[in-house]
Amino acid sequence: MPKKVRIKDIAKKVGCSPATVSQAFHNPKLVNRQTRRAILDACEEMGYERRKRSKKASKIIGVTGISSDLILGEYYNEVAKSIIAAAKREGVNVVIEAFDDKQENLPDMFYKKVLDGVIVLGKISQEHVLMIKHGNYPLVLCGHPISGLELNTVLSDGRAGIYAATKHLIELGHKNIAYITGGPIFDPVTSDRLDGYRYALNESGLEINDKNIMVADFCVWETAAKSVDKLLALKNQPTAIICESDALAYMACQRIQEKDLKVPQDISITGFDNLPFPPYIERVMPKLTTIKVDLHQLGETAVKILFDITDNPSQVSYRHTLPVELAKGETTAAP
Repeated sequence: MPKKVRIKDIAKKVGCSPATVSQAFHNPKLVNRQTRRAILDACEEMGYERRKRSKKASKIIGVTGISSDLILGEYYNEVAKSIIAAAKREGVNVVIEAFDDKQENLPDMFYKKVLDGVIVLGKISQEHVLMIKHGNYPLVLCGHPISGLELNTVLSDGRAGIYAATKHLIELGHKNIAYITGGPIFDPVTSDRLDGYRYALNESGLEINDKNIMVADFCVWETAAKSVDKLLALKNQPTAIICESDALAYMACQRIQEKDLKVPQDISITGFDNLPFPPYIERVMPKLTTIKVDLHQLGETAVKILFDITDNPSQVSYRHTLPVELAKGETTAAP
């Protein structure tokens, strides 16, 4: 039987005192960021496990994520609503607290020792996730996996969704199809969806042109307009553009119209999410062809997984991928 890793072992590995390791868990604001990160990395490497909390029925779920996602993002606002509804049916309360991705510490709710489990919405740093994990909370990631960490995760099937959108455009007759990402190429979500795009092109014998792939930002919709400008400046302009979110797709549509071009007569556009947008947008924009994600199922599944691991903390972490479907609208047509 392997020897149990203790705080003093972590301290020796990092080169600090056991008291500093303890402070990194219980009062991280008193430990400088570099030392705290070294402690978290050592815990992962050595397989350190903190003492289990006393077993009791979950009463409070903490929901957290980056402010731009939770406060400004319609996507995760819808997911959060379904989490609250699912928890309420089980008699469990929900505390939601967002934070800035540049801040060193977790939200205050983590230091009040009242949480029985945590759901993280969207993308946060590996450092913040490790801080939550080593707080010994049952933890579920919702919407965005973390590279290099095997944690319970629920997300939509981005690869299958983008594959379906790409095949739809190919079946309409498009051969020069561009792609606007919502994050860096190496991001797990973007990488997964790009696989669907590339696979569909390759399957159909079409060229994969790196110049047709533009990097934008989910949280800065205007980056889609800049991407459209670059695509329209290409010698061989694409006849269709796949966007990684509906918001990016609507911004792309608007920019195309500003260039005195029409959607879909000149360029076809697809999105991802099938979010309910305000009626005033639908009056000036054609109904978007997009990938439909069941956001309520996403939140409900995250709650179910959290309850499962609360009851069975030793079970293996897994990734739960939810199906998506193509929703044809008015923004795609034959080239």
